[in-house]
Amino acid sequence: MGDALHHHLFTDGGMDKAVRNLMSHWGKDHWGLGYSAGGTVLWKAAARGHAFAGIFCVSSTRLRNEGAIETPHHVFFGNKDPNKPASEWLSTVPKQYTLLNDAGHNYYLDAHSTATELTCKAMARQMSVL
Repeated sequence: MGDALHHHLFTDGGMDKAVRNLMSHWGKDHWGLGYSAGGTVLWKAAARGHAFAGIFCVSSTRLRNEGAIETPHHVFFGNKDPNKPASEWLSTVPKQYTLLNDAGHNYYLDAHSTATELTCKAMARQMSVL
């Protein structure tokens, strides 16, 4: 399913359709949480001017091809994810990012990992402040 999904999203135009659908159903008071390709959908919607309260992108490695957005956001990557954005992108594009030690791309699938716990705590902290 992973390869087929990525082919559909990034080769067959599925990403644009997902962004349009999201923009037609979510209002400005919503927080977005996207894992992998889902984070890229959120980012692209924000780049097209859709208003969110804020977005969180977890292991959304395709963001390495995206520019800065104004929407409040925080991106999370495992430091062992071979496809994470380069340090130059991390230092210039996102307003806030976290690189998690000893974590790969799918770290979030382990609900009890330290990386998942740190991600959840950071998101909860930010949602209570904004």
